Amino acid sequence: MNTKEYPLVTIVTPSFNQADYLERTMLSVLNQDYPNIEYIVIDGGSTDGSIDIIKKYEDRLSYWISEPDTGQSNAINKGFKNATGEIFNWLNSDDLLMPSATTIAVHYLTNHPEYGMVYGDRLIVDKNDHVLASVELPSFRRCFYRFGRFLPQETSFFRRDLWRTVNGLDEDLHISMDRDLWLKFMKISKLHHIPFILGSWRQHADAKSLLAFGPQHASGKECQEKAKVEATHLSRTYRSTALRRVANKIDKARAVVEIYSKKRKRERAAIYSLITNAEESKTNSTVL
Repeated sequence: MNTKEYPLVTIVTPSFNQADYLERTMLSVLNQDYPNIEYIVIDGGSTDGSIDIIKKYEDRLSYWISEPDTGQSNAINKGFKNATGEIFNWLNSDDLLMPSATTIAVHYLTNHPEYGMVYGDRLIVDKNDHVLASVELPSFRRCFYRFGRFLPQETSFFRRDLWRTVNGLDEDLHISMDRDLWLKFMKISKLHHIPFILGSWRQHADAKSLLAFGPQHASGKECQEKAKVEATHLSRTYRSTALRRVANKIDKARAVVEIYSKKRKRERAAIYSLITNAEESKTNSTVL
């Protein structure tokens, strides 16, 4: 398989003391069936064995570093500053990508230049990778997203130019930074939902804990100030509770209708065909 036929995709993994999950996350990227990936790992100065895991695979990484940072948003921005790909994705160090996620995302972005970002459905898994739930979403509608609906971050792939136009993530945000980014993207580009599971979000005790506020080098007072900024942002962007509830109910109804539609069945059949071709190409490349 000639990698020159495929646009370079940069995937960044920010991490801090996630040794329990980091290797599984990294392997989910390194084992993608897409042949042209630039993988970057930005560690925040872990002390739990994460560095040994990163070094185990460093010959397959384009870049990695371990140094103190100010939190997840800072780490992701740092990673993309070293990126040379045309398409970006970030994968948190406890989440997973499905084996063909990159192939599918690139196919959509390549064939639809009007899309600035694509995203898919997700699985929710526990600390042992057992599936807790499957989340299938309806097609993207800007109005519903503005009223509190979510996009699965780990499944999102977007164009480098779009990222640079909005200057990346707001480093004052550590939980809602992805939502803030998507809202910026929506103002200048089109977002599209791919009706296929592209990633897994891990539910565990430490997910989005105070570590998200980067407190490893901050006092309690500094963490409290960061939390206030986050709360203010969330209250501003999620609108009223009543409207969110209405939007949520409508979106769930839309999802049920679309999941069983002929259009979605045809689109999924095309995706399965794409995956089969990718697997055959990877096999042939390995044999050669």
